[in-house]
Amino acid sequence: MLLREKVKGVVFMPVNFTIHGPFDVPTKPKKIKGGTTTIRQLGDVGAFLWKEKNFSKYADKKGCYVFVNAVTRGSTPIYVGRTNKTFKNECFATAKKAMLNDFLAEASKTGLKVYFIVLEHRKDCFEEIDLCETLLIQKCKKANPNLLNVRKLAEKFTIKSFHGNTSRANGDVTEFKKCLNIK
Repeated sequence: MLLREKVKGVVFMPVNFTIHGPFDVPTKPKKIKGGTTTIRQLGDVGAFLWKEKNFSKYADKKGCYVFVNAVTRGSTPIYVGRTNKTFKNECFATAKKAMLNDFLAEASKTGLKVYFIVLEHRKDCFEEIDLCETLLIQKCKKANPNLLNVRKLAEKFTIKSFHGNTSRANGDVTEFKKCLNIK
């Protein structure tokens, strides 16, 4: 059952996002000029990639995306982005490709993957996509202090021992968390 909010006779439905992935991002070895060292770089991330089964479903969707480095012991988020147009036009734009190639060149082990956090509505939801990106950046920053994002890293507010502040909870906070079924 969806919760609805009614303001001045208008019914507002919640904006929903769904998570899909992770999907492998193609990379290829590249020799460094004049040496024997090989680094990983992005493979074909052009039009051909968006025709592939896993990517084609999301090519014309909008929302947020999270690039992760998936190696033997799990995944680490490396960058969070958003698009109000389409994933196809945003995910591998020139600046993103350069940033991802820099990451791949520096990382000792790589397994680049992407998650799509897809907006379910067809209408424009610029504000909601922006809020979703902010939330994802803050969550990913906790999982990886070296996240490549440079904006939206700081939380706008904290509640001591409850939100954004890791100090030990006192009795009041503990009782409040119980009331909200938060462990």
